Amino acid sequence: MMATPTLALSFAAGILAFLSPCIVPLVPSYLSFIGGVAVGELKDGKTERGTILLRTVLFVLGFSIVFVTLGVLFSGSGLLFSGAGNIVNIIAGIVVIILGLNIIFDFWKIMNVERKVHLQSRPAGHAGAVLIGMAFGAGWTPCIGPILAGILLLAGTSGSVWTGIAYLAAFSLGLGVPFILAGLFFSRIAEALNRIKRYLPLIKNLSGVLLVGVGLLIAFGRLQQLAATLITTGARLAMWDASNPGMSNWLFATGVLVLTLSPMVIAACRRGAGKERARPFRWPKLIFAAAGIALAVLNVTNVISMASSFSGWLLFTGI
Repeated sequence: MMATPTLALSFAAGILAFLSPCIVPLVPSYLSFIGGVAVGELKDGKTERGTILLRTVLFVLGFSIVFVTLGVLFSGSGLLFSGAGNIVNIIAGIVVIILGLNIIFDFWKIMNVERKVHLQSRPAGHAGAVLIGMAFGAGWTPCIGPILAGILLLAGTSGSVWTGIAYLAAFSLGLGVPFILAGLFFSRIAEALNRIKRYLPLIKNLSGVLLVGVGLLIAFGRLQQLAATLITTGARLAMWDASNPGMSNWLFATGVLVLTLSPMVIAACRRGAGKERARPFRWPKLIFAAAGIALAVLNVTNVISMASSFSGWLLFTGI
């Protein structure tokens, strides 16, 4: 069975890798290099959006090929030690914990060596974007190296090549989706990327904590128990939803409204406190809020059932 909770962890690890100090500050440079345009043109929105988007997708495809290939190699090698599963789990868990602690405390300087393929000139065309992505994947930049190593060790303990592929594909997706969104909306999110920079040390520490947590789960063989817990939770939620459909609809609708309206409310409060740069009614917040209101209305009118969807997701996650 595939421990899909670990897919979620792998996806989260990919997002944290994107938000690392090695990636976020360089996103404009990556997109400029991929698209063959100046950073100023990206910020001004004067570039052909379709071309930038396509080349960014191909860039993501390039490093995904490298990461998934590594997943195949690591998960395949793990099959050689299938008879010593407990020992392998303990060793792999300890290594992942050390990698996580190294992200936080930076005591293992060798992990800060960047293994990068340096390109002397920008490869032309769409094939060049794939090549840049593969070079990026082969580089293992200092910040994502420990995170990627942790996911690879997780793949190695999975006992299945397909599961290893899934873990690395989820990691690649978590790392790739923000790149694609940045390529599509760069002129609008450039300011947000600058604001994220102040939180990079916190994100770095969170990445380390995530790896330490994964390492503990691996070492103590708790990933399977996590899957069983999610299955049980999903089954209980489905039973409760069937017994209390009205309350379930209103609770989930309220939760979605709180989640989607919060950014606009927080920005309005900041604006009221004199922070002029806070803009509660910018279009991303309005679209997010409108989507939440629409989901809430559909849920309370029984057009959709968020409780059923969520319980089904939990049951699937535990498979």
